[in-house]
Amino acid sequence: MDGIIGKKIRISRILKEDGKTLISALDHGGEDALVKGLEHMDELIKTVIENNIDAVLINEGILIKYHETIRAKVPVILNVPLEQGFAEYALKLGADAIKTTYFGPVPIPLEIANKMRIVAKESNVFGIPYLNEYIPLDENNKISTDVELVARAARAAAEYGADIVKTSYAENFKYVTESCSVPVIIAGGDPKFGDIRKILEDVIKSGGAGGAIGRSIFQSDNPGKTVRDLVKIVHGRDK
Repeated sequence: MDGIIGKKIRISRILKEDGKTLISALDHGGEDALVKGLEHMDELIKTVIENNIDAVLINEGILIKYHETIRAKVPVILNVPLEQGFAEYALKLGADAIKTTYFGPVPIPLEIANKMRIVAKESNVFGIPYLNEYIPLDENNKISTDVELVARAARAAAEYGADIVKTSYAENFKYVTESCSVPVIIAGGDPKFGDIRKILEDVIKSGGAGGAIGRSIFQSDNPGKTVRDLVKIVHGRDK
């Protein structure tokens, strides 16, 4: 019971009173190394906070380095591997939630499903919300925008214990949200694939809970203005 109370308290910091959230996804630097727009993380973090972002998604090195900038100003979702032990570690670092990532086929391989279940179990034990990012890939190993595959991925992530599911956007997104028992947010993806403002508008109209947006914010000409615009779309007002 103690863990469930902790989850409820922490998740309320991320999903606002309307049940929606806009997350600044800044965890690209780990796997992609040098990413345009992430050269000055201290300035970028300050910018998104000042423009009312709901949460930041980062790696542990960034949290350790810039905790003074972040502390008491914005909830932190820590990007962690699909392994045991990181829920407790995230709490020790002061994170409000954890997020794992899986890009892969649908249906999900059993060994990956079991890893998700282990992370979900630990998140319940330690009272830290679990955001499961499951991005479905097609037969050519490309990110799929097939609504059936996206819905099945979102449903699987929820079935295996996620508190929030992050997945790719697809047209007829209402089918995805109605297939999933927990809040669904979208990954922003590459800006060249579409106007994130229009995509988020459709997500919200379709019952989605918002987005974890990366490049469409930090590679935009004016990240602060982009955050303000997206916050207004997600919450229907300026915060």
